[in-house]
Amino acid sequence: MNLQKFLISAFPAAKGSMIWIAPLLVIACSVVLFFVLQSLPGRARKALIASLTFLAGLFYALEFFWPVRKGTDENFLTFAVPTVGNVINVLAAFTLGLGVFSLVRIHTGKVVKQREGWPNSAVLLISIVVMAVAGIRFENTLFFRSLFRDVLNSFDAAMFATLAFFIISAAYRAFRIKSAEATLLMVAALVVMLGQIPIGQYLTHWIPENGSFASIFRLDSISNWLLLTVNAPATRAIGFGLGIGGLAIALRLWLSLERGAFFEAKADES
Repeated sequence: MNLQKFLISAFPAAKGSMIWIAPLLVIACSVVLFFVLQSLPGRARKALIASLTFLAGLFYALEFFWPVRKGTDENFLTFAVPTVGNVINVLAAFTLGLGVFSLVRIHTGKVVKQREGWPNSAVLLISIVVMAVAGIRFENTLFFRSLFRDVLNSFDAAMFATLAFFIISAAYRAFRIKSAEATLLMVAALVVMLGQIPIGQYLTHWIPENGSFASIFRLDSISNWLLLTVNAPATRAIGFGLGIGGLAIALRLWLSLERGAFFEAKADES
């Protein structure tokens, strides 16, 4: 997708030269709003952000809970959902851009001043540029697919494998069998791990798989029973707790009850 096609898809109502003028106006308005927000005193900025956060959350709460009209699945706010969704996508893009800008600024300073580990920062900056150019200019080409599938995915797999190794080694060092419960936990973990790997399944491969009572004593059968029967209720309870916790955090963010150090410091300065 070239730049003009992207702009046409982003601004479908724009025609002719407005296809190029519309994004420039959006960027200009965004820059002006950014500097206006920066010029506000700390307390006013905090109040503005809290108000916008509450209104954004209120819109989705009302749209979800407000009864729909008879014979339809829409209420008086449903028509605005696509527009609000587009605004959220723009805000998410600005957030991502701010994160990339901060990352580039920090690592560029590290490379320029040649601080410790600056070669890693240089590789990161080069990788960002190469992947950005490949995604924008060479989308759906062999070059882009090779970078994404053969390089990025391989690095992701290697990173997560390394993290898994460190997690296992840390758990091994921290785990101590000092009670019957700890012993039971260790035995269950060992059985589950053995049941998921070929060598564990080979240890009891001589036991019939189906059609006999003895099949329940196979390591893979015991492992599946522990995962699906014993572990599943605990997983559901943890998931329920996470849901309640997420709801509480969402309400605190919506009502601006979270005390951020940045805004508190700005408010104190004013």
